[in-house]
Amino acid sequence: MPVVPPRPTRRPDTSGLYSAMSSLPPISLTELNAQAELMTRVDRKYFVPRELFVDLLERSAGQFRALQIGRTRVFRYRTIYFDTPQFEFFRQHAQGRRHRFKVRTRTYCESGDCRLEVKSKGYRDRTVKQRIAHDPTRSAALSLGDLDFIGRITGTDPTGLRPVLETLYRRATLCHDDQRVTCDIELQNTAGSLVHEGPSDVLVETKSSGSAGPLDLLLRSAGVRTHSVSKYCVAASLLYPELPHNKWNRTLSRYFGAEPRYQTAA
Repeated sequence: MPVVPPRPTRRPDTSGLYSAMSSLPPISLTELNAQAELMTRVDRKYFVPRELFVDLLERSAGQFRALQIGRTRVFRYRTIYFDTPQFEFFRQHAQGRRHRFKVRTRTYCESGDCRLEVKSKGYRDRTVKQRIAHDPTRSAALSLGDLDFIGRITGTDPTGLRPVLETLYRRATLCHDDQRVTCDIELQNTAGSLVHEGPSDVLVETKSSGSAGPLDLLLRSAGVRTHSVSKYCVAASLLYPELPHNKWNRTLSRYFGAEPRYQTAA
């Protein structure tokens, strides 16, 4: 297949978003984890136009605090997802199975810390995340201990797992009482030489023990509805179009419309 040169991309303006984040009172990572670690939770996901998101933050002044480490409030994340050669974890989601899993390593680029995470969804649509420390120099590899950890959670033989794609993005994290809100921008998905960037909206995810929080209510009043979406499944659908992705066709068309492109050598 011929290499297609990257098309020029006009990145959305982030100045208003960064300014809105900087105006919020800070919360430390220790405080955030004590107040709203939420390893078992209900997730609600939204695509929010940047201008609307900034407006909602300004209208909710005093309700949220922003995670701050040092002087940084918007952090870079690198995530590598693992799946079988048959993409069994992806197919669990595509088929809407009640019990489904995602396996990934996540590197926090500013600190260099890395975690191996297994996310499962099951009873009453609750998300459970379990994680252990991982070698940041081997984020695309799984050790025997890693495989044992994955196998115990998923109940399957994990020896065939391999890295299938990588996501890079920037994230700000907000907190209100025991609710955590993550705000992701500048998402880039990569598999080999194939890359896709987008969406231009803020991908907002509220995480709570159950009931909707203040941001959920604000978004609902603004006409923004929840989406059943997974960064992994969307990225896999874009980068491996042979996979069954009818479940996300509307989301892919509306928010991820640009075609993937091939990276050229620097």
